[in-house]
Amino acid sequence: MQNIISVISRSASSFAYIAVLLIIFLFIYALLGMQIFGGKFNFDEGIPRGNYDTFNAAFLTAFQTLTMENWNSLLYDAIRSNVIKFISCAYYISWIFVGNFILLNLFLAILLDSFLEEGEEEENSEEALAAQRAAEELRKRKIKLEKERRLRKLGQSVLLKSN
Repeated sequence: MQNIISVISRSASSFAYIAVLLIIFLFIYALLGMQIFGGKFNFDEGIPRGNYDTFNAAFLTAFQTLTMENWNSLLYDAIRSNVIKFISCAYYISWIFVGNFILLNLFLAILLDSFLEEGEEEENSEEALAAQRAAEELRKRKIKLEKERRLRKLGQSVLLKSN
């Protein structure tokens, strides 16, 4: 759990950039929806909840389409309106494609990239620990060899003096 929280906190700045980009696209598609569908969802049974008459309603309707929550009824209402059916379909399909398959998947890509970086850091830290251990073993071996060499040298000088 600690790794997950650290990965998310490290990638928060990237999430912020993607969130700003997502809000900009939401704003664009809300305005585009107001331009195309504004005032055209006046049906005999009344105005549906998802409409483009005001900016607030258009923004929420664009967000509803982005999250794919009951977007098909919004598309049916758009087709029922007196807007060219191709334009209605193109609007919703492009927004679903841009919103879901590009922008929302960028969140996942950033998160997965952060997890991969975390895994590489753990790998590198394990490799660094192994390298430190190997260097410590090498240093201990050199010290042992130096001690043996000095003892042999000291033993030879003692033997020479005693002769």
